[in-house]
Amino acid sequence: MKVSIIGTGRVGSNVAFALVLKGLVSEIVLVDKDIKRAEGDALDLLHSTAFSRRMSVEAGSMEKTRDSDVVIFTAGVAQRPGETRLQLLERNARLTWDLASETARYSPNAIFLMVTNPVDVLSYVAWKASGLPEKRVFGSGTVLDTARLRTLIAQHCGVSPKSVHAYVIGEHGDSELAVWSKAIVGGLPIKEMCQVCKLGCGSTVMEELFEKTRNAAYEIIERKGATHYAIAAAVTDILESIFKDEKRVLTVSTYVSDYLGVGDLHIGLPAVVGSSGIERVLELDLDEKERDLFIKSAHVIKDAIVSIEHLWEK
Repeated sequence: MKVSIIGTGRVGSNVAFALVLKGLVSEIVLVDKDIKRAEGDALDLLHSTAFSRRMSVEAGSMEKTRDSDVVIFTAGVAQRPGETRLQLLERNARLTWDLASETARYSPNAIFLMVTNPVDVLSYVAWKASGLPEKRVFGSGTVLDTARLRTLIAQHCGVSPKSVHAYVIGEHGDSELAVWSKAIVGGLPIKEMCQVCKLGCGSTVMEELFEKTRNAAYEIIERKGATHYAIAAAVTDILESIFKDEKRVLTVSTYVSDYLGVGDLHIGLPAVVGSSGIERVLELDLDEKERDLFIKSAHVIKDAIVSIEHLWEK
């Protein structure tokens, strides 16, 4: 399997390192505007393959990505002084458009995985630019947010995260929501678990856990400037489901044409991920409050998409 990573900053390089350690692929290509850094990363990673499995790791131009099985996009532009979020979004959208359209010419049969933020909007841009089928262009979505919530619930309840099943869906951002009505701990719905649990938690514990989940990235960025280890693990998890055709249900940012009345956008939802990409999206039976929050979150993404539609509607 050949994986190309477009953008070798902290996220891209950590994704590459996680892939090497997992031994999932046979070939990794790194592409970055800073070619020297990409070459340095490639050489460093190549040396580490002695501790995992034999594979090719090299840096190069976009042409090197030819015939990739998966292309991962982590490239983005930094915010300029005085620049608005909308202006930053437009610059990142233009960059994504150029990268996705060029990469699609070299790898028309690849799966495109968007990681750059805002991941939902840029997944949509990559899909539009590439012309690839919707099932083969998606983003990391709320996979990391879901993992964060499960970890915090597990830590609080004193169980393994593998015994917790809970989803964060919607925008990978401030409008995301936790689906508490479907959360399960050790086979029990979480609200039933709370009734029989002897920890004596207050009535606001779930709200507090979700707030910690939603603010996790801000907290990490405040302390170290960026998040990159956990997102690298999340991306590797997605790739493992693709390469091994595990058909895992992951909350990736997937295209929907009509989901609870909203559509023509990418948004974080539980979807079956396999060797062909998104095999199907699961429709959750949300309660009324969750449904309203999801629709509001979808509108946040849709408004952002509408604000940059002029990039391709010429």
